Amino acid sequence: MSDPLDQRLRELYQHPKIQGCNWQPRLFWHPDVDGKPFGTLRVDGRELEVFLATIIGEESTEQAALDQEQEGRGRFIAANARRHELPLFTRR
Repeated sequence: MSDPLDQRLRELYQHPKIQGCNWQPRLFWHPDVDGKPFGTLRVDGRELEVFLATIIGEESTEQAALDQEQEGRGRFIAANARRHELPLFTRR
């Protein structure tokens, strides 16, 4: 997989803080044809990046664009993460 956002999402997902939430990859990704957990995304990757980055305490690379394009959607997702709430992500 060569998409930088996909790679970042996988790296964020592997972080111990995210792993401690016990979310299975299938919550965010469809398994690939070989049954590996990280196939295609089920949810909007930019929204997921904001959510995972906020939980970890890293600056999001996608929040500003989401805020601008969708009237504060990035801030909303980040606020959900800070409250330890799983938001309703936009499906892909």
